[in-house]
Amino acid sequence: VMWSKKTGCPSFCPVKTVILSFSDSEVEQEDLAQSLGLVKGVIGAVDSKVASYEKKVRLNEIYTKTDSKSIMRMKSGQMFAKEDLKRKKLVRDGSVFLKSTTGRLKEVQAVLLTDILVFLQEKDQKYVFASLDQKSTVISLKKLIVREVAHEEKGLFLISMGMKDPEMVEVHASSKEERNSWIQIIQDTISTLNRDEDEGIPSESEEEKKMLDTKARELKGKAGGSDLRPCLGASAVP
Repeated sequence: VMWSKKTGCPSFCPVKTVILSFSDSEVEQEDLAQSLGLVKGVIGAVDSKVASYEKKVRLNEIYTKTDSKSIMRMKSGQMFAKEDLKRKKLVRDGSVFLKSTTGRLKEVQAVLLTDILVFLQEKDQKYVFASLDQKSTVISLKKLIVREVAHEEKGLFLISMGMKDPEMVEVHASSKEERNSWIQIIQDTISTLNRDEDEGIPSESEEEKKMLDTKARELKGKAGGSDLRPCLGASAVP
């Protein structure tokens, strides 16, 4: 019998085969299989609740450690402060490195929320919003492009596409696997955000799409002609 990591409850996949092999009739087998499915569904729901609670606790820990005076202006001009963390939901957090224009790597804490990615650095045993080449380290997931850094197996680019000039932040993980994991979860979170918005908010106009495409092509040229196709949302590069 396998056990659930979250709850310590048993996983019934191996049990199913054993039970069904000793059942005398097809009706019994169907009833047992249905009951087993219901039990597994309950365990899955409990696991999900436990995971959600753990993320809530972790976000509260981050909130408590964040300096109340720390504030960051986002690319849109909106100000993001400690109190804004309380209104968000945590997806994942972990240690990564931000690369400056001088090539220096700074260790920071990446905090992925449902619609924003925040980078925090430690200062006097408190978290403050990380500083990086006059760029914002609170990044909206809307119109965000995520791609690998060429010839850097641990690196990824975060490219914010908006109505103003695009902005690019280079992030490095501790390993290639960790980098790939971050790329995947950021992309999944953006897809969820876009899907939720598509259900309730009208999509962007064709004119806005053309402007975003133009800016993406310009940034592509500045990046040495590398392909920016692996983007998300409506910011496609032809």
